[in-house]
Amino acid sequence: MGIRSRIAVGIVAGLVLGITGSAAAGAAPVGFPVDVVVHTEIGGGPNDFEGNIPGCETGTVLDVDPRATFTPWGGVFKGDKEFTCDSGNGGFTVQLNARFGEPGSTGSWTLVDAWGLYEGVKGSGKLTGTYTDLGIDDRYTGSAR
Repeated sequence: MGIRSRIAVGIVAGLVLGITGSAAAGAAPVGFPVDVVVHTEIGGGPNDFEGNIPGCETGTVLDVDPRATFTPWGGVFKGDKEFTCDSGNGGFTVQLNARFGEPGSTGSWTLVDAWGLYEGVKGSGKLTGTYTDLGIDDRYTGSAR
């Protein structure tokens, strides 16, 4: 089911439940899994991504206010990443906290803003990164609702 279909079903269900008064208070929206890979080139940008987000299977990512700290054992990255969908459906910003070093990177992400078709979506999850010849492939997994 596409994101527009999900939205339409949600609106119809909300109207029906609102009219009948049988909705449970505070019912949570239906979640879906997130699995996105960003191909980050060191010193480059924007970077490309692909994933399973309905209506946003490919796009570009820009670093927004990145802060990297280097240590003897690797480093820490904190900052926002702005994802823009190639489809023109909108995009979203995630806040990323990650450690990097050998053999790659690990961390967590939280969706902090979204626009277009994804306005109001919430999400969070884990990040794992694997070094490549050009930089690092960061894999974002988790869930959104």
